[in-house]
Amino acid sequence: MRQSLSDQSSATVYQYRLVKRKLIQPELVSSHILTAAILFGFELLVYGMQGVFSWLFGFAVVQVIHLAILLLTFIRVDEAVDRKWKWGITPPWFGFKPANDIRLKLFRRVHRHLFWIGLCVACIMYPWLHESLMISIIFWHFWLLVPRMLLSFVFRRQEKDGVLRLQKFEASYYHR
Repeated sequence: MRQSLSDQSSATVYQYRLVKRKLIQPELVSSHILTAAILFGFELLVYGMQGVFSWLFGFAVVQVIHLAILLLTFIRVDEAVDRKWKWGITPPWFGFKPANDIRLKLFRRVHRHLFWIGLCVACIMYPWLHESLMISIIFWHFWLLVPRMLLSFVFRRQEKDGVLRLQKFEASYYHR
């Protein structure tokens, strides 16, 4: 038999209020996808089929780098719910994104680690990679992180202990 919430002694109810909502314009998503198509055209014109291979392989390499950084970053996270991330190709959230709501402080820290460590790994690989692959890796790294870094910028003045919720065409910040 179900009890009402007031009858449960161990029930916890969190009441968050919406502080800020950022709608993501379809034009912004279209232009973001268009930049990937422009890189594809550039790689095809300048490097031919090797450029197409670099374009595809660079995307996969960046995904693996981001996955490794995420796993290393979450070694120190205490709550299991914060470690649940999923991979998707829903614009503008390509790549790995939080599966649930995430604390803004953790979101910023993870993406700061992804940005700087990913950039360092790409730069370390520079001497051994063909220039078309290097261009692709750097491009995909920035391309995947730009929407998230813009969110960090948009919510920069909000309190860090709030919660961020990413949906298809909006991002919402909640605070108690």
